[in-house]
Amino acid sequence: MIGSIFRLNNINRNDDQIWIIKMTLCNDDEHDLKQVLMYMKQQINSEQTNLRTFAKLLWEMGKFDLAEKYFNRLLQELSLNDTLHISLYEDLGKLASQRGDYDMSMKWRQKLLTFKEENPSASNVSVNKTNNSIILSLKKSLKIQEGETG
Repeated sequence: MIGSIFRLNNINRNDDQIWIIKMTLCNDDEHDLKQVLMYMKQQINSEQTNLRTFAKLLWEMGKFDLAEKYFNRLLQELSLNDTLHISLYEDLGKLASQRGDYDMSMKWRQKLLTFKEENPSASNVSVNKTNNSIILSLKKSLKIQEGETG
């Protein structure tokens, strides 16, 4: 179950070089983990659990390819003017930047800007903020390209 916490009791490798992990499922009453459990429950319940929530969890776990896959899958399920496009394009742009793919980051941010321009009532976020993100991705991309050629 997502959000479960286990206490690691013992970790060792057997003769066949296979890791053996002995762990115990913790419950809500574990005193030293109570704050962690409360925080995780807050994070999961703070928004409707959907593919975006799952993708963000994967992202936090460092599973960038899977996160991108689920963000894209959700994009395909949305209607053309669904305001969730804004959040998904932002997420995908940030994810691409974090991976060092600044060209792809710029493409996602450009899609975000285009969506905001085509759906002005859907956007409560400044277009200038998006433009600044595009410029930042462009600068990072140019620095990398200069380093490769220079």
